[in-house]
Amino acid sequence: MYSLSIYRNSDDNLLKNIELFDKLAVRFGGRVKFMKDIIGRGEICCWAFYGRGRKIAEVCCESIVYATDRKHTKIEFPEAKILDETLNIMLYEDRDEDMPPGTRERREVDLPGTPEGRLSEEEY
Repeated sequence: MYSLSIYRNSDDNLLKNIELFDKLAVRFGGRVKFMKDIIGRGEICCWAFYGRGRKIAEVCCESIVYATDRKHTKIEFPEAKILDETLNIMLYEDRDEDMPPGTRERREVDLPGTPEGRLSEEEY
């Protein structure tokens, strides 16, 4: 077992990461799977994003800060980056597999009150 020295505010940032994970899992759990690695394979705080069976992106929240007496583990809370990658993975998973990247399938959307009754997403 190794000794872990935590940098100031790191415990708060770790809790913020855990809370954000829980909020995203509750809100978007029907669209994407959220899993926690509780075994602890060396990474204290790292977000990994997978799509169609392969790793798409990663946001690591931990870094090592070297001081004169010892090294400290610093945990950050890059909320904007995490939310951006979460949105990207949802968009990635929503794409039709047969279509080239960057294109979207045209779907019909019911819009009550329009004369035609139906518009494509692009017109909406």
